[in-house]
Amino acid sequence: MSLPLVDLPRELDGRNVLVVPRGTNVAVLAVAWFPDAAWTREPIDAEEAAKSRPMTGARFRGIASVVTEPVPGLLRLNGAASLEGPVPAGRAEAQSTGLAVPAVDLYALVPADPRASLDLVYGWMAAAARRAGGSIVPADRAHPVVVPDPGAAVDLTLWSPMPLSAQDALPLVRPAMSGARVGPTDVPRPQQSEGTSGPPTFSVTATFEYDGAITVRTGRSSEVPVALSRLDWREFGPWSYHVTWIPPEPEELRQEHPSQLHLIARSRVVPSVARIAAALWRAVGGTVVDSGGFIVTPGELQDRATAPR
Repeated sequence: MSLPLVDLPRELDGRNVLVVPRGTNVAVLAVAWFPDAAWTREPIDAEEAAKSRPMTGARFRGIASVVTEPVPGLLRLNGAASLEGPVPAGRAEAQSTGLAVPAVDLYALVPADPRASLDLVYGWMAAAARRAGGSIVPADRAHPVVVPDPGAAVDLTLWSPMPLSAQDALPLVRPAMSGARVGPTDVPRPQQSEGTSGPPTFSVTATFEYDGAITVRTGRSSEVPVALSRLDWREFGPWSYHVTWIPPEPEELRQEHPSQLHLIARSRVVPSVARIAAALWRAVGGTVVDSGGFIVTPGELQDRATAPR
């Protein structure tokens, strides 16, 4: 699909731009990958700018209105780069960047050191655009706009302080995994220090006639996603429950434009993946993280579980 010519404000020329629907909290997306991400300069919208300026022109004709422009902030990601924005834009700019929304916010990438590698930052921009339903406009406007598929992030992982045995987990997940069977996990059981105990890791797999398979695999790790680093320690734990979809044609997971059959199968399994994660969360607590490294709230989990097939 060819996109219209990108038409963004001139001050963004020659810069990589993250485009997200208006009001998206980019700082929340940033801390999921960069634990020290923070505003070094807070953005100021037009209304706040107007309030901060003194009234003038009241001598003869009353108080004159002052028209002010929003002031972009500067969000530090890591030592390599920051984002400058938001720069508000309307429907025309949204359409030219591949988004069917009434308004967008534009964030320009500001490298801190031209010699530093930006691979992690570029990876985050793609994941953030997918998570927010946004896009990326390359600095070289001759290159096409990148519009990641928001639906491609199917897999979910629950990080919990409590372990479950296979016998306890199977009744929880079976309603969403008709025909599930228990099998040994292909990940070796981590060594446990003296005085610690827990059930062995396991996997549960359900195979569907047309939609591939869903696997729940447990594990234990001392390393957790960056997104959990700012949470209270009681809100997650070392026990992981990975809920993974294996489509009929796994290579389509890596294709930018998978087949219609893949998309139909995906739409049918997304609610099941969410229902499995929700059932485990209700049983053992913790926090769910998606395959992009972003936290999935219980409300969002419920929305996914009840999404139309």
